[in-house]
Amino acid sequence: MVAPDAGATPGPGTPSGSPARASWWRRAAANLLLLGLSCLLAVGAGELIVRLAAPQQLIEVRPDIWQPADSLGWLFRPSISTTINTGERTVHVFTDADGLRVGRQGRRDAPTRVLLLGDSFLAALQVEYEQSIPALLEQALSARIGRPVSVWNAGVAGWGPSQYLVRGRALLARERFDAVVVLLYVGNDVVARREDYSPPLAPTRIAEWRLPRALTRTEVVEAWLRPANDFLERRSHLFVLLKTRLDVVLMRAGLTADYFPVEFRRSEATSSRWEVTAGTCREIADAAARHGLPTLFVLLPTPFQVAPETFREYVAGFGIDTSTVDLDQPTRLLRERLAAAGLWVVDPLPEFRAAAAAGTALYGTVDRHFSPEGHALLSALVAPVVADSLLARPAKREAGPAR
Repeated sequence: MVAPDAGATPGPGTPSGSPARASWWRRAAANLLLLGLSCLLAVGAGELIVRLAAPQQLIEVRPDIWQPADSLGWLFRPSISTTINTGERTVHVFTDADGLRVGRQGRRDAPTRVLLLGDSFLAALQVEYEQSIPALLEQALSARIGRPVSVWNAGVAGWGPSQYLVRGRALLARERFDAVVVLLYVGNDVVARREDYSPPLAPTRIAEWRLPRALTRTEVVEAWLRPANDFLERRSHLFVLLKTRLDVVLMRAGLTADYFPVEFRRSEATSSRWEVTAGTCREIADAAARHGLPTLFVLLPTPFQVAPETFREYVAGFGIDTSTVDLDQPTRLLRERLAAAGLWVVDPLPEFRAAAAAGTALYGTVDRHFSPEGHALLSALVAPVVADSLLARPAKREAGPAR
């Protein structure tokens, strides 16, 4: 009798625990283990290469930078000296005793003062303070009017017109200024309702792993995919790089924080949001006027208004019907409403489009706030206008020491 081949495939009568079946499982397990190890090595090598050659922004929860604030929601903490990376580069962050962002040497005080109000575009955590609008404006104004100028940066990320009003009133009641400049980002500063009070901000919640409550797309995203995203965003440079390159896919999957503002949809042209925003701006100007100060409103354009390729990404990612969208609408309608309210407005959109068409990168590639070039262009456009206003005012006596 011939012995069966030990490597033969077991037949129907072969016991399940035979050496042949055990050998097949061992080979399969070894292959899977080898595949897993190869994938881990490839991912590890990719992570190391990205960290060395193209480090990315890791999402950070930074309670050391922001603090809850009654009526405003949140503020910069006072007397900060730290660094942060919001996507483009590591940036130094310093604040003064009032929680206003300043340069390494502190706030430069001078007899002539300008107060700036705005959101993350003014806070400018994507660039060093010396490259930001406040610092550049301070230099340009001092040179233009022939005397020192101190620019106070009261910008805080995430704020809107109602918070500009509350913060502006408080600073105007306590300090002396010669002009007020309000930076309005048309991508989210056109608000549908007025907020007279913002409660102190609760700590940021990180998504946690859990079992889906139902086998639906939304539940799977919230229970598994979003926690995985939050975990990797805080730890993996490779993940952040891939996510940046796959913007369109992630938009379609609903796994990105990007959104297309409703202000650009033609259906919003008759909304009350334009009057609500203009009314709040009128109150800011009135608060400044009670102190004898002019107020300039600057309309900051969005990246997709300025760069056609960025708009094409949004169209592809969100499936936008371009016939329902007007890219000039927020700037045009807000400019018209502010002018009708008798307010002083600067619209830099044409100059931004011309600079972008000439090849200047005005926004970041990872974090889509202004690049150093964007800050430089805006300050160059605003400085002459503010300087003319300051020259029309008499020079003040020397102010006290900077805090």
